[in-house]
Amino acid sequence: MKQGVLIGLAVIYMVSITSQVSAQNSDTVQLTLERTVRMALENNETYLIAQLDTGKAKSQIKEAISGALPRLNLNTLVTRNWSLPEFNFGGQTFKAGTDNVLNFGLDFEQPIYSGGKLRAGLKAARLVEDLSHATSDRIRQNVILNVHQAYYAVLLADELLGVSQASHDRAVAQLVQVKKFHAAGTVSDYDVLRARVEAATAKPPVIQARNQVIVTQANLKSLIGISQTTPVQVTGGFEVDAAALTTNLPEAIQTAITRRADLRAAEYQIDFSDRIISVTRSEGRPEVSLTAGYRMQAQLNDAKVSSLVFKDFVRSWDTSLNIKVPIFDGRQTSARVGQAEADYELAVYSESQLRKQVEVEVTQAYVNVQGARERMSAEAETVELAERGLAIAQVQYEGGMTTQLELIDAQLTVTQVQTNYVTAQHDYAVAVITLQSAQGVLNIAGSE
Repeated sequence: MKQGVLIGLAVIYMVSITSQVSAQNSDTVQLTLERTVRMALENNETYLIAQLDTGKAKSQIKEAISGALPRLNLNTLVTRNWSLPEFNFGGQTFKAGTDNVLNFGLDFEQPIYSGGKLRAGLKAARLVEDLSHATSDRIRQNVILNVHQAYYAVLLADELLGVSQASHDRAVAQLVQVKKFHAAGTVSDYDVLRARVEAATAKPPVIQARNQVIVTQANLKSLIGISQTTPVQVTGGFEVDAAALTTNLPEAIQTAITRRADLRAAEYQIDFSDRIISVTRSEGRPEVSLTAGYRMQAQLNDAKVSSLVFKDFVRSWDTSLNIKVPIFDGRQTSARVGQAEADYELAVYSESQLRKQVEVEVTQAYVNVQGARERMSAEAETVELAERGLAIAQVQYEGGMTTQLELIDAQLTVTQVQTNYVTAQHDYAVAVITLQSAQGVLNIAGSE
């Protein structure tokens, strides 16, 4: 009976442990590259701020349009005279005015000509919208690039952890084998000691690699806006869409000149600065507007206004053509025009400087892709050769045809070339997405 109870409790315990593990696994967020990028675009503060600026630019266009539209205002004024002025005439005293005065007015104003200010201001506002869109696009590209880099960094850390763990497992297996050989009297105590040293030496890289996984995951979580306590698992590999890359450097540079959002933003900035010159110059030109007004006024001494009727109001209306001609403003307008022209020249120089910088970025990224591709191919062949060498060394050591030192050297070689190959894969993937970003074609999951 007791044995049955114990078995039952053990089964319940195992089921509980299994349920907890399953729950933990279900809580782990599975991250594909595409999902990671989309989460970042939904949560990245810099990109969200850029989108708000775009909405603000649309409101500025509405504000600029409003400058050309008519204005209609209703004005109401109710005056209570608590003490009216008195005049003495011929020995008699007279009060001037009434206790209450009611005024109603309807004012209309329509700008007719403003020296080109309204038209230039509207074009400038539309350029601000275009500029904000281009800036938002470039920030989006930067967010996607940063997420790709962080995602590949996690993949690299995972792969290096696997390489380190495999190296440690080989060292431990070697120690077990050497102990067996020592028990059989075929190896010396020194061989056992060396095998223990190798097993102990292989442990710290595993710890460091595991810590690096945690650090890279923390950086990725921060970019995509999830809690650091949320467990994540990155799925996928270093696959990149390199087929869409251009095959020659001049074409790559031309693509960047055409597609880079920051270059478009620089061009919009030049046009915007040119419009600001027109807006500033219009300050010194005549302005013409049409105004009209309708007035109603009533005066009465009844404090409660109970006797007031519509016919008691005196009505009037007027129209005016207003012409304002600036004659001398202390040369303020000319000074502002000079500042606007300087801003225009600055925008031109900045666009030229950015264009040269883009060419350098694309050239460097293009060269890095070529070098990383060649290095990855070479490292792949090296891994195959090193693994074959280790297998041969293992067989020879077990047959007593080689030394333990030669086997250890073969194991270290495999670990090193595997590390180099994984790093080369990572570097190639990063080089490809960096080139795509430099060309302005990087999108979700690296596709155009």
